Amino acid sequence: MKKTILAAFFLALVAPAFAQQDEAGARRAIAAVQETLKQRPNDPTLHFFHARFQAELGDAAAATAALEKVAELGDGFLPARNLGFEKVWDDAKFQAVRSRLESRLPRLDYAPVAMEIEDNGLIPEGIAYDAPSRSFFMGSIAKGKIIRIDADAVVKDFADRLDPVLGIAVDSPRRVLYAISTSALTEAGRKDRRNAVLSYDIDSGRFIRRVDVASAVGLNDVTVARGGRVFATDSGSGAVYEIPREGPARVLLAAGQLRGSNGLAASPDAKRLYVAHTTGIAVIDIATGAVKRVDNPTRETIAAIDGLYEWQGELIGVQNLTNPGRVILITLAKDGDSVVRVRTLLSHHHNRLDEPTTGAIRDSDFMLLAATGTSRFNAKGAIDDPATVPKPTILKVLLPR
Repeated sequence: MKKTILAAFFLALVAPAFAQQDEAGARRAIAAVQETLKQRPNDPTLHFFHARFQAELGDAAAATAALEKVAELGDGFLPARNLGFEKVWDDAKFQAVRSRLESRLPRLDYAPVAMEIEDNGLIPEGIAYDAPSRSFFMGSIAKGKIIRIDADAVVKDFADRLDPVLGIAVDSPRRVLYAISTSALTEAGRKDRRNAVLSYDIDSGRFIRRVDVASAVGLNDVTVARGGRVFATDSGSGAVYEIPREGPARVLLAAGQLRGSNGLAASPDAKRLYVAHTTGIAVIDIATGAVKRVDNPTRETIAAIDGLYEWQGELIGVQNLTNPGRVILITLAKDGDSVVRVRTLLSHHHNRLDEPTTGAIRDSDFMLLAATGTSRFNAKGAIDDPATVPKPTILKVLLPR
């Protein structure tokens, strides 16, 4: 069964020892979920992962029972065959519950194709937009490079000869691009682990600096807060780092406090950092490093968000693990500590979605990296079934006017 390699970081949430396709690992994962459920019995995300790990064992009855709890407690979830549910996919009772979950999902599938890149061997994960130059920057996992797409849709290499590139962010006022480069996606790379945040001059392409984070397990995403402060997540350990303009990386949040930390976005005043993780969103006080879970009293899931972005005081999230893919808009309470409302901006029904990962805000639109093919990149560093890999596709998702 094919799974997104990046999902392995997420699955560290409930069982750090979990190994894909390993029965003993799946059982350890189930035990970890069940233990966590003692503290949070009404968390639909935990029940979803419980269903997913039971499905890994081929236990259709247990997977279906766990999915029933998901249907009782939450919305926005939808098991996908290629996300761990293949062994129970043809079970009639499982499909009946899945159909109920799907029937509750709104159909919002309008998002025109803004751009399609011809090179389907890129396997992109991160994307960023620079408004002054009207250029997109896209990282490549498979080719270890960054490409630039200018206002006329001309594609050129921006930086190459890198380890797989994941998150990308631009600091337009200071004309700097930041990119995550990690060897953690391949077996060979994990034996000689390299995790770094690279910076480049946007206009000239000049390499500025490499900040190696030796303690990281698998750096994943990067963001720039107002004022130019840079932060990065380590999905492998859950840690969050600040990348100063000079000197080494600084630990903002130590490993082990979050599981599967991924997308991150700073508040407009640059005092708080919102970090997506496997079961929800956490908020970190940047000055003190204090962290707490963002309360979500709504039924809509905000779990397993990949890309996370601040927009006019709200958060935009891209999900691709608890459902085949969707974009949501999260309205926070005035104190920023809880969720007031979750709206779907783009649902899984769009026919060009193929492992959406991240996006970028351009003017009043959210430009979604909608087709990536990340699951086809294997631990050997090669692409499985190249003919099935989609061309990298960017959709224009309309933001509320």
